[in-house]
Amino acid sequence: LLLEVNTMPRFRLSLLLLASLCVGCGTNDSAEETRQTGAAAPQRAASAEPAEGLVYSVDAAGSEVLWRISKAGLMARFGHNHVISAKQFGGTVVVDANDPTKSRFELEIPVAEFVVDDPALRARFGADFASVPSEADKDGTRSNMLGDGVLKGSEFPVVRVRGGAPEGAGATPTLPIEIEILGNTFDLRVPGAVTFGDGTLEASGEFALDHAELGMTPFSALGGALQVGPRIEFSYRIRAVRAASE
Repeated sequence: LLLEVNTMPRFRLSLLLLASLCVGCGTNDSAEETRQTGAAAPQRAASAEPAEGLVYSVDAAGSEVLWRISKAGLMARFGHNHVISAKQFGGTVVVDANDPTKSRFELEIPVAEFVVDDPALRARFGADFASVPSEADKDGTRSNMLGDGVLKGSEFPVVRVRGGAPEGAGATPTLPIEIEILGNTFDLRVPGAVTFGDGTLEASGEFALDHAELGMTPFSALGGALQVGPRIEFSYRIRAVRAASE
């Protein structure tokens, strides 16, 4: 989930989709609130099985999870801004039709599957991403991201995200989520829009966080002359399909 100049791992994300919410969410709003609930705490025990409800499986091929990080430091001109994306992940959403507020979701994204600087994604984001990182640049970013200084991918191979139904009314409801990363758990509220189709549901939104809000330190080299900026800009669109048995 985060570094530039040469870093990026995989992480699990869970996005909850709740009935009868159809809101637009388009600005890069910051997460409302971030709170660490356990310092280097061991991974939490799995939460109790959700109450019976409509079960949806996350469709990774029809979804998109990505984040952008920017170069910083006195030698920033020698680096690149980066787009990191998660291509392979899984998860479930359980919608309680009788009481939507009890709906739950979980998403898991392995950090080893993170993709660094997909050319199509760089082209989408315009001039700030117009430079063309070499394959060696991408490999370096990936190595730094998954290494001990950032995501510690060998020790923490996945990031988990769990959450519940949207909160708040109006045009900008929020999704309450828990993110497990690097052995810590963080509570967040992020903007989200949820829509339902024929046997499908989709949640989408954009938000920004600083590395520090996830207990992370941005990658830095050459005594800080070349580094990753503190801000991470996230964008997600999670599609889930009703389980066959449903």
